[in-house]
Amino acid sequence: MLILAFDFSVLTKFNSMAESYDFKIVKSGKEIEVYQYKDKEILRGYKRKERNNKKVKPFKGQLNFNEYKKELKRLEEWEKEYKAKTVFSISRTRTNIRRLANANPHLNKFLTLTFAESTTELTKANNLYNQAMKRIIRKRKDFEYIAVVEFQKDIDYHGNKKEKGGSVHYHLLCNIKMPKTENLKELFDWEKWFALRYWKYGFIKIKDVRQVSNMGAYFCKYLGKDMFDKRMFGKKKFFCSQKLKKPVEMTGYKATIFYDQHISGLTPIFAKTFFSEYAGTIDYSAFTLPEDIPVILNIDNQKNDQRKTYFGISEII
Repeated sequence: MLILAFDFSVLTKFNSMAESYDFKIVKSGKEIEVYQYKDKEILRGYKRKERNNKKVKPFKGQLNFNEYKKELKRLEEWEKEYKAKTVFSISRTRTNIRRLANANPHLNKFLTLTFAESTTELTKANNLYNQAMKRIIRKRKDFEYIAVVEFQKDIDYHGNKKEKGGSVHYHLLCNIKMPKTENLKELFDWEKWFALRYWKYGFIKIKDVRQVSNMGAYFCKYLGKDMFDKRMFGKKKFFCSQKLKKPVEMTGYKATIFYDQHISGLTPIFAKTFFSEYAGTIDYSAFTLPEDIPVILNIDNQKNDQRKTYFGISEII
């Protein structure tokens, strides 16, 4: 039988020092991810010394052949490292979005916003998008959302390459109220009304996705190759409401207790073992709880910290 609340306050007091662990759970609503670190313990809370990144002075002379080979190798290594960091950053963004979506199952409407006129400049498009969000929130105070940016294909209907690339559009998971009707004309009329009143820059399409079991995985399928588009580098790849529920991270024996009480009897929906250069060999498994289990967080505000930590449990923000 599932216990509907889990309070770790009786177990320990918060330790502000660095923490090491070899077992971690990330809880995003009913979706659970379990990490078992096989080779070593992971250290969290330890602040590394800042690197002394000296600027490289531009070379104004000439290189001999050996120096040229060394410089070429250095540039190749830098490019390889840069690509690896880019892939890691995008993977982390996808993971954050997936977990955030699963932690907020009330966001069960899938809304797409497109521009009537081709809009390829991302900063301009984002400004228009933000104005639309403000219009909605002014009228619907409880409106919440997660939004991702996507570019349309660079090839038009006739197979010709678009000079400025594909136009920007947005996919949102949100809690907007839509008409309860299966009449396609009534739904089309509502979409047209919503576009004229709130979006104003083109067209919208809405879909009820309450039947989707893993909302995070469903939403992330829209985060594909566009995230590697050079127009996305250095730009925000997703937007979300500030008051959404955050995924919860548990480590060490707190995670072990939660696992023993709520997960040990379940069959994983996915499992694999992989190797990380940083963490070594990791056993990963994913589970879906029959129902959500609130984790009671005992608040101990920590200034200048990017994650709120509560007696060994963290809210990922």
